Amino acid sequence: ISFRFNDLPTELALVVFKHAAQPPFAQYLPYPRHPYTSALSLCQVSKDIRRAVLPELLHTVLLLTARHLLAFVRALRMQKTYIDQQHDLAFDYAPCVHRMSIGEFRGAVQTPAGPYILLPMPELECEFDIGLLAPVILGVSSLTIKFGSLGLLHKVPQT
Repeated sequence: ISFRFNDLPTELALVVFKHAAQPPFAQYLPYPRHPYTSALSLCQVSKDIRRAVLPELLHTVLLLTARHLLAFVRALRMQKTYIDQQHDLAFDYAPCVHRMSIGEFRGAVQTPAGPYILLPMPELECEFDIGLLAPVILGVSSLTIKFGSLGLLHKVPQT
């Protein structure tokens, strides 16, 4: 049996794309392939498919390392620029992120006296903008942060 994908009604094709874009987080670590691979590939097909797929891609965001966190902040910065320029690729990430997990992020240590203090992170400070990340963190319904990274929350503005 064969059929042409182009023969599908648009609504059904979008359902297929959204399903294909869902990251397979049920896999056991280590993942045999990156969980966002399918969604990222679909985002490159067209602007319309990208708009349909991005909410699935962003539903659960895993930022397991500082590199992942900085890449996400760069993406937020790029989207802010796109939104400011009213670019065709502009997309507001924050409303789409429902679950977020932040792993190791150097920046907070506990002193023997008790409270958390932020140490300078010169290699990260120039790229890291909590103002871009804060609306996402504050908007998620589920947030997990590795204990050693809790100091990151210290920079999130109180609302």
